Amino acid sequence: MRTTLYSIIVLFLLGNTAFSQKFKLGELFNEGVVLQQKANVLVWGKAEAAKDVVIQIQDKCYKTVSNKNGNWTITLKNLKAGGPYSLISYSTTDTVKLNEVYVGEVWIAGGQSNMAFQLEKSDGGKQELAIAKNTNIRFVLVPAVAYEGDRTRGDMNWRTATTENAGAMSGAAYFFAKKLQEKLNVPIGIICCYKGGTAAEVWMSREKLMQNKNHAPIVTYYEDFQKNIGKEPYNTAYNKYEKDLKTYFDSIKAGFPAAVRPLEPMGEKHYKRPYGLYNTMLKRIIPYSAKGVIWYQGEANAPCAEQYQTLFPALISEWRADFRNPKMPFYFAQLSNYNHPSYGTRPMWAELREAQLLTWKKVKNTGMAVTIDVGNKKDIHPTDKKPVGERLAAIALYQAYGLNNPYSGPLYKSVKMEGNKVILSFDFIYSGLTSKGELNGFSICGADKKFVPAKAEIIGDKIVVSSEAVNQPIAVRYGWSNWTEANLFNKDGFPASPFRTDNFELLSHGVKTTNY
Repeated sequence: MRTTLYSIIVLFLLGNTAFSQKFKLGELFNEGVVLQQKANVLVWGKAEAAKDVVIQIQDKCYKTVSNKNGNWTITLKNLKAGGPYSLISYSTTDTVKLNEVYVGEVWIAGGQSNMAFQLEKSDGGKQELAIAKNTNIRFVLVPAVAYEGDRTRGDMNWRTATTENAGAMSGAAYFFAKKLQEKLNVPIGIICCYKGGTAAEVWMSREKLMQNKNHAPIVTYYEDFQKNIGKEPYNTAYNKYEKDLKTYFDSIKAGFPAAVRPLEPMGEKHYKRPYGLYNTMLKRIIPYSAKGVIWYQGEANAPCAEQYQTLFPALISEWRADFRNPKMPFYFAQLSNYNHPSYGTRPMWAELREAQLLTWKKVKNTGMAVTIDVGNKKDIHPTDKKPVGERLAAIALYQAYGLNNPYSGPLYKSVKMEGNKVILSFDFIYSGLTSKGELNGFSICGADKKFVPAKAEIIGDKIVVSSEAVNQPIAVRYGWSNWTEANLFNKDGFPASPFRTDNFELLSHGVKTTNY
């Protein structure tokens, strides 16, 4: 009887009202939206103060009352997968109807440039776009707004990841979504919230950063720097930057390709500032109900790799709290292979990879996709994104959806010394250990802690490492450099994560901030 009464009211309102400026759904709730199945789904918006708000979907009605500021939130429960469904929402005489609502699996794709790397630029991307016909894969691009008041670029409209639209989508996220859709056969929604060049602290709140004494220096250094005590005031510097930037673009248009682009001064308008994009991008999608997060980031934090061991888990903790899902799956890509010119032989990326590995080991409901085999020695942006997306999907299918499939490469478990040999044991061997060509990437050291290249061979489910130059080894490392020839896999096609058996002090030990 109650559902019938609401239906009558809704039909009356639809016949007598148009869209209203006073009653609105949140900006993510538009035509083509994907809602999370089998969950408590939060829907929010604006209305007149202290007014009834009703949502009807899948023959159910949900009701709440807007607060004194006109804000309201409704929780939809246990939606059935499929679509398109209609969603009717109304308050007093105002009605908004969505005719195309889908229910399935929703994931947030976050990180920096390697997550942002577009499908159309990825290996095989143009061929993939030519056959992209699946309207059950949908995505939304969160506009990159550098600061409050910045010019908005783009919108928050949902699009199908088909030939016409998918080229702008993250390549890794597309291949992730495609694999999930193939296996789960439900609509897949991807919320793309990423920006190139960003460190983890850009995507965290000031309050969260200040809670940890190892992270607080990120804030204090930035805020002291922003004050420019005894230096050129920030506003003056930024105005000069804007003029120089116009001159730069004018020079390019005039045919001077060698013109040097000016560097933007760090400050309140710089998108790389701590806690900046948390406020201008991430908050726009909080607290949207999602199954989990896929993440590809870490390059910008490499100078502070040891700090990332706690910073990254803190980010995961805050996102889980913000999205009201304390056990939300958080799966991430480990840094790939790259001969970083800024670091030379200093293995800063190896140290960052270790921080990522430790996060996987220590933080529940996380997973790590190793990408060491698909890097580019000369380019920080490797173009082979399909393995990245599909490995993240393999983790999700196993951990989040309960499918029985391999999802990880060999993971270092334990070490045993026997004379001049080191015997290594691994988890995630599955069908067995193998290598692509002669096994490479291992180094060994004695009491002097000087690592030298080592011989390594696969013997059964173990790896035996030795070197004629080290009679009494104390430690082994694998893939411990920015660019490495490491090539250990399991026979299921997953590469092993770089690792070390020692706990020697890291080069990044004690480093809490990067210089601007």
